[in-house]
Amino acid sequence: MNGESAVDELVELLDLAPLAPDGEPTTMDPLVPVAGVFAGRGAARGPTRRYGGLIAAQALAAAGRTVRPGRPVHSLHAYFTRPGDSRRPITYAVETLRDGRSMSARRVVAIQRGTPIFFLSASFHDPDTGLEHEQPPPKVPAPDEVPTLAELLAGEPRRLAAVEHMLFAFDARYIGPPPWAQEAAEQVAGMPRQAWVRVAGKLPDDPLVHASALTFISDLPLLINSMVAGHEQEWGPADAGVSIDHTVWFHRPCRADEWLLYDCRSPWAAGGRGLATGRLYTTDGDLVATVAQEGLLRWHGGPARPPHQAAP
Repeated sequence: MNGESAVDELVELLDLAPLAPDGEPTTMDPLVPVAGVFAGRGAARGPTRRYGGLIAAQALAAAGRTVRPGRPVHSLHAYFTRPGDSRRPITYAVETLRDGRSMSARRVVAIQRGTPIFFLSASFHDPDTGLEHEQPPPKVPAPDEVPTLAELLAGEPRRLAAVEHMLFAFDARYIGPPPWAQEAAEQVAGMPRQAWVRVAGKLPDDPLVHASALTFISDLPLLINSMVAGHEQEWGPADAGVSIDHTVWFHRPCRADEWLLYDCRSPWAAGGRGLATGRLYTTDGDLVATVAQEGLLRWHGGPARPPHQAAP
């Protein structure tokens, strides 16, 4: 799939169709009003297990459709409760938890074949003025100074195709060793993983589309890779890295089709789980979002060995 057709598919995936509220059972609280029920398309290509970023992006798109224009999302909190099938449609039922003078809150349940597979809470806030500060971005090369995937994987067409398939409609330029490189496996656990990321084509100007696409970006494998980085030497390749929960705080609007620096690291991993955090910056150095994710980690290897010291 070329970049243009993949971006067109992404836009279609984020354009949810409204359904009648009695379409599919929602198993939601009968005391809370249903704001809307929406149909999310299945992806034409991709793995059978549904990619978590897509379902979170579609759920946010559904929630945002029920909030008045001009009130953008400022946070979402999501839980992945069952695996989904990426090729099958999903029904998103949205509840209204609050509509106040400056804030709105929504709860979304994603249902596939009659079973809830995902839950999301999202909060929306009218822009206001107040105190301002932010953590500055790390000093890294600009996107045009970082090798493209084609340059990184010159002479490895099969791996290039696999990485491009994984990234779908997104472009990524890795700063430092990419996740598949031996140098990445030898890094100290907890070291930052960084990349410039963006949608690989122009999106509509709708802020909800960009917030939803940013949600998709926030769950790119770079985040969960930061949990396992540095442990391959003692454990071998990860058998599975599955998102359990995912949180995004949206600090300011941005365009997801322009370069964003994704600065990821993992402060902790133990007991079969890992935590990763990430920050997304524009090329101007503006902090646009903060991400946190806990993942379930399963390994081919045997009993745990003493963990690496996390990087400061």
